[in-house]
Amino acid sequence: MQFKLRHVAAGAMFALLAGGVPALAQDKLQMQMNWTADSAHLGFAVAQAKGIYKEHDLDVTLTEGRGSAVAAQLVATGQTELGYADTGATLNVAAQGAPIRIIATIWKSGQFGIQYLADSGIKEPKDLIGKKLAVSPGSAMLPLIPVFLRANGIEESQVEIVSAAESAFIGLLTSKQVDAVSQTPENIVVPLAAQGIEAGNMYFYNNGVPIASLALVAREDKLQANPDVYKRFVEATALGWQEAMKDPEAAVDALLEIFPETAHSKENLLQSAKFSFASVCPGGSGDAIGVTDAETWEKMYSVMTSAMNLPGTKPVTDYYTLDYLPETPVTCP
Repeated sequence: MQFKLRHVAAGAMFALLAGGVPALAQDKLQMQMNWTADSAHLGFAVAQAKGIYKEHDLDVTLTEGRGSAVAAQLVATGQTELGYADTGATLNVAAQGAPIRIIATIWKSGQFGIQYLADSGIKEPKDLIGKKLAVSPGSAMLPLIPVFLRANGIEESQVEIVSAAESAFIGLLTSKQVDAVSQTPENIVVPLAAQGIEAGNMYFYNNGVPIASLALVAREDKLQANPDVYKRFVEATALGWQEAMKDPEAAVDALLEIFPETAHSKENLLQSAKFSFASVCPGGSGDAIGVTDAETWEKMYSVMTSAMNLPGTKPVTDYYTLDYLPETPVTCP
């Protein structure tokens, strides 16, 4: 046995002297996506296709999802190491006792907001006074409208709210039956652009209602057991988003390569990409990818507990951690 050990040691030393370095096993991680692949996943696709995950000693599997709440629940039950899920849905799952935490906010700004035709005369929130705004009953936007109006000094009585199905929004806008709708630019601005119609957008996030959207979620016990693995994943993902913003066309190609069955065309993904990038980098160039500071979290929590039916029984610090972010921030180009 002693001879064998010495023999193995000598062989390893010879390999090192000869310039060979034994390959280290990559840590395997599965990330459950919020939905099927689209522009919200460009940074992950780039990190995968360009080998950024591999460079961080990670073997990552990206799995398409069936909604944010499902992704958060799969993390909570230990069926996946990571989830990519809406912040509000994640906190609702965590508030029920699930042992999960948000470790990075990728879409620091939610895409919820107000969309309108370019010739509507609407440029800022106060331009909505005296206008008709379509909102879908039961939508996530509905409880945020009063918060948005109050934040901008607008009385609810000054805007006529029209209840309508989201599928009717584009027709209501183009026929001038309403002046604006509350949805996401990807669902309104992008399809209108495909029809040759220019539309504008204002985010709630930039107008007094800070709500982060898609975030990385993990189980607390797995975070504590393998903190370095999760830190490497967050950093590699941030670098993937940084590279995606530098070359959107290559990012879309990477997404189509990894998810060839996506229903989205390359042109549609390129149009949507700019809105995804705006959600990742609401602060513009130099903004730190994946980082929402404690002060903004407090503001978001106030909105969530007052307007989105999230119980306020726990401090917001029970739901997120900044401990897994890169020591040197990865910034928006």
